[in-house]
Amino acid sequence: MKALGSSDHETDGLTPPGKIGTGGEGRVNFGLLEIAILLLGAKIGGAFFLKLRQPSLSGELLAGIVMGAIFANLKGTPFYVDLAGSTTVQIVAQLGIMFMILLAMIAIDLSSIEKEIEKLVLAQAVSAVIIYALLITLLPILNLTVNQTLVIWAAIFGSSTAISARTLLSINGISSREGQAIIGLQIVNGIIEILLISSVTNVLQYSTFSAAAVLSLALMIIGTFAVMSRIGSRFINWLFNLFQVLRINEVLIALILVLAFSAAAVTEAMGMTSYFGYMLVGVLVSRTEQSKRILKEMGDLGEAFFIPVFFASLGLAVSVVAVAGNVELILILLAAITAIRFIAYTVPMVLLSYSAVEAVKIGSGLISMSEYGLLMLSVGLAAGVLANPLYSVLVVVFLIVNMGAPLVTGRLFKIPTYSGGDRRTRTEIKGW
Repeated sequence: MKALGSSDHETDGLTPPGKIGTGGEGRVNFGLLEIAILLLGAKIGGAFFLKLRQPSLSGELLAGIVMGAIFANLKGTPFYVDLAGSTTVQIVAQLGIMFMILLAMIAIDLSSIEKEIEKLVLAQAVSAVIIYALLITLLPILNLTVNQTLVIWAAIFGSSTAISARTLLSINGISSREGQAIIGLQIVNGIIEILLISSVTNVLQYSTFSAAAVLSLALMIIGTFAVMSRIGSRFINWLFNLFQVLRINEVLIALILVLAFSAAAVTEAMGMTSYFGYMLVGVLVSRTEQSKRILKEMGDLGEAFFIPVFFASLGLAVSVVAVAGNVELILILLAAITAIRFIAYTVPMVLLSYSAVEAVKIGSGLISMSEYGLLMLSVGLAAGVLANPLYSVLVVVFLIVNMGAPLVTGRLFKIPTYSGGDRRTRTEIKGW
């Protein structure tokens, strides 16, 4: 029996097939019109959602959905433009992924949580295990394959740092014990999420799922990061300092992109996904004195072009017809995924000696879903693991969760925290 949302076609890689078409007199279509349309729509959607105090990525994603539906209806007319089939759009979207991973890793400041890193990692590892266990327990009715379960697991694990931080600031909760716990957990969550997505991508791309393959991959990742972090950190610092002495800082961004492409090529040659290469370079750059300036400049470049195109391209694959015909499935998955993630993020905090109320507040602050979850869904779609209606339904669930998460967090943070008892028996984290 065919699994829900599985694809009828297979591809050699993780990028959907596309062609650079030719038209009239053998002229080559480089996809510039497609990029212009998609970028304009994405920026308009993002700006509109920012006005509504919502993340711009939600507007970019929704813009892609709308444009996909509009041009699907124009097929066969002179106004039709094949946005989804444009190779140029796919290439720019892949570069958007690189920028997202680099920016996430460069932005991480482990020094703020270094004294409690073991506890935070343990809490997030327990959350990952709980999410997977609940997924395979509660969703058998969907007849999901092993690979589909892995994709959904990696897609729903991460929490959005931007949404959480913005929500906590708006309710004056970021300085509270629970607020500081959420920010600390978000840092570790981001690292584990990228590792999880990269690992699942590796499984989809190079092998079938097995304990031996996962163990081999884990050992390879640990070994690569251990060796390269020692050698690479010294090399990056030496190289950046040299550029600073020679006063050619303006080429740093180009240098980082060259390093990212090179590291991605090396990790692919080793049988790992390119995402590990991007991660490694981002982590190494985060340790340099120039990291803050690099983060701003790369962020401006990525957010201006590459990242909006990536999110809008994800929306192109969403079928409005599939969404309209599966409202019940959307409601079921919305309730199931929200409950699974809330439980997974609340339980570990109770185990770390937080009160029930504190744990509930922390869990609510992690409900919002990370943009990297969309990246995992796109990988699953490109690999033929996900297809409609499942892909479209999951994207809509993502949008609904992220629009509702701030409301839930704001409401639960109004619950008074019990202040009795000996707080010295509770886990204290730096600054909490």
